[in-house]
Amino acid sequence: MNLERTKEQQHTNATIQLIQTEEKLLQTQQQALSGQVQEQLQGIGERRIRGGDEEAFYESVLEYRQYEEELLMKYHSAEATEKRLKTLATMSGNPYFARIDFTEAQEAPETLYLGIASLRDQDENTIVIDWRAPIANLYYEGELGPTFYETDHDRYEVDLLLKRQFKIQEGQILSMVDTSEVINDEFLLEILDEASSSQMKNIVSTIQKAQNQIIRDTHSKVMLIEGIAGSGKTSALLQRIAFLLYRHRKWLDDDQVLLFSPNHLFSDYISMVLPSLGESEVPTRTFRTFMQQLLPTFTIEKEEQQEEVFLSGSESRAERLKSGLALVDYSQTYIQKITELGPLFRDLKINGTTFITAKQMRDWYRETNPQLPLYQRTQLLQTKLLKKAGGLQKDEAKKQWVKEATEEKLQEYFDDHPNMEDTEEKERKIRAQIRKAVVRRYFRPLNRAIEKFQFINYSKQYLHFLQTVPTAILDTAQVTKEDWRLAIDQVRTQLKARQLQQEDAVLFFLLTRGLYPVDVPLKARFIFVDEMQDFPPAQVALLRNLYPKAGITLCGDLNQKVFGNETIVGTLPQLFADTEVTRYQLTTSYRSTKEITDFANQFLSHEDQVELTARKGDLPLILQGNSQAENLQALLTYSKQHAEVAKYWRTAIICKTKEECEELYHHLTPQEQKTIQLIVSEDDFMKRPLMIIPAFLAKGLEFDRVFAWNIGTNFETEQDRLILYTICTRAMHELILLTNPTQSILLADANPQTYRFQTINS
Repeated sequence: MNLERTKEQQHTNATIQLIQTEEKLLQTQQQALSGQVQEQLQGIGERRIRGGDEEAFYESVLEYRQYEEELLMKYHSAEATEKRLKTLATMSGNPYFARIDFTEAQEAPETLYLGIASLRDQDENTIVIDWRAPIANLYYEGELGPTFYETDHDRYEVDLLLKRQFKIQEGQILSMVDTSEVINDEFLLEILDEASSSQMKNIVSTIQKAQNQIIRDTHSKVMLIEGIAGSGKTSALLQRIAFLLYRHRKWLDDDQVLLFSPNHLFSDYISMVLPSLGESEVPTRTFRTFMQQLLPTFTIEKEEQQEEVFLSGSESRAERLKSGLALVDYSQTYIQKITELGPLFRDLKINGTTFITAKQMRDWYRETNPQLPLYQRTQLLQTKLLKKAGGLQKDEAKKQWVKEATEEKLQEYFDDHPNMEDTEEKERKIRAQIRKAVVRRYFRPLNRAIEKFQFINYSKQYLHFLQTVPTAILDTAQVTKEDWRLAIDQVRTQLKARQLQQEDAVLFFLLTRGLYPVDVPLKARFIFVDEMQDFPPAQVALLRNLYPKAGITLCGDLNQKVFGNETIVGTLPQLFADTEVTRYQLTTSYRSTKEITDFANQFLSHEDQVELTARKGDLPLILQGNSQAENLQALLTYSKQHAEVAKYWRTAIICKTKEECEELYHHLTPQEQKTIQLIVSEDDFMKRPLMIIPAFLAKGLEFDRVFAWNIGTNFETEQDRLILYTICTRAMHELILLTNPTQSILLADANPQTYRFQTINS
């Protein structure tokens, strides 16, 4: 094997040399291309459309367009070069992670290496193939011996001779193993035992067979990925994005992929994954930022109760009603009810003077074709209003104030053009132009209001919608009339301040879609939702409404469903009534050690418990002190004593609440505060290897070591079980729980064989 390893190292060196050669070539091309683009940009500014005869005019327009197209092609070429350079930079220290040898149709054996992107030598021979190519599936799913791989059109029978896995860092082969499995367990565990970085780790060489089926599934329109903590569900989701972008690269652009994450903290955590898979970064967004783009004139408020809901497992029944499908469905009924009469109009005014009344608009609306849907009838009304505005401008032009303003502007024009030809005809022509400009400027706000359909009173319409919600819907949701009235009052106050809560924003936008033809700036062919357990059905319904043909992948862990909103899973038949939903379950944890998983499993029901990896570690440690100060000192002392072991580790001190985090941080010395980061907002970024963070923000993240802070009488309820499960399963290698003599009943009920116990003074 030593001789074989030497040969492989030589091949790695030669491959890296090829990468470096291509990098130099592309850098030279990039510099030349950049110079050409700058020259053409300067040239396009100097080009002019020629007047004169018609032939010269059209000829110059054609030249100008051709020049623009050439420039655009160079831009695209520069973007492609930049993307390739980034990929090569990622490959330069780790050019590939696997090798397959096979024979096809009794031909000579072939050898292929798998990496994050393809690589060819100067003779166009394939040196590395992209892990997403159809033939690469031999590595992920093929077994040694007769097997096959499929493309879109064909199936190829092959004899798989070798599957070899590599761990390469900075050009050096650290591990090399031959296996008949999808991935060798020892090899996988060696990778998983490494320290985590500030960003999520995502290595395509660790893709398991169950994940591979998810990644390469091209037939499912709607996919549901349910996975327990640490099962690689987010990893599979992101690898699926990279695969689809590669497979559909001829027609799928990055901006046609919508990826939703629960918060900005999580977005930052996964930010480097797609580039490491050979793709440009698809921007992750929260649903709030998405709604802000759809409703730019409103401020979409964050859910103020986010932590409160997390801790209690319940939320306002009124908010839950808005997050479900009942009001989404009712909005369609409501639109049909008001179609005959039309929406609520507002007078069109300029500086307090009414030019077109709401009553006039109502009459004109009712003259439109009653067979058309409401939004088309308001579009016809808009056309009529623009014509009426044109007539009003002509009438206004005859008024005295316009004549006076015109004479004033005319005098200014004469003052600015002293050498102008002074004839009566010339003066009359300029006066007419100025008069039109004066009136046009005066009517500009009114015309803009018509163009933007602002003659509809959206805010009043939304309030009316909420006021007409049938009692039967409220009763089903167990919302009292008084609670609903208070909820409407709150919405009324927020609308006056141009604010909307996220759940109101969804319904508000769906309603406006029925009132007039809304232009959606974002286009999507594929939609991905991570942490779906915290993504209400109404939000999915809105995405389905906006992008009915888009593929949707939903991903989450129902064991971590600690928000009280309606679940997507419970409403799948309604959300996707006309589409089959493919469900995948990932039930094996690859994040935590067996000992941590065994311990955390006790806080779940038996049917929800997690299957284990073979990765071993220390039992979780319960440290019991007599006071918070004693516990804090023990935590800091433990960190110092084990600093060498955790040299490259990322450590989280996870508290139950944000207030606990802030109180704990307050008790640190100024010197300690310089090394420990406090994170209490989703807008924060993980900048230090040691941080204090509340449980509701730690969801979805992973850390090498976790200190669970103050696990005492504040952990008692069934909801607390899920919260404690979430805290424990953030830990990859080490879990320490700090408690006091009045221990949590949840810990008191835990099996003593699943943890170590130590009093701080012992």
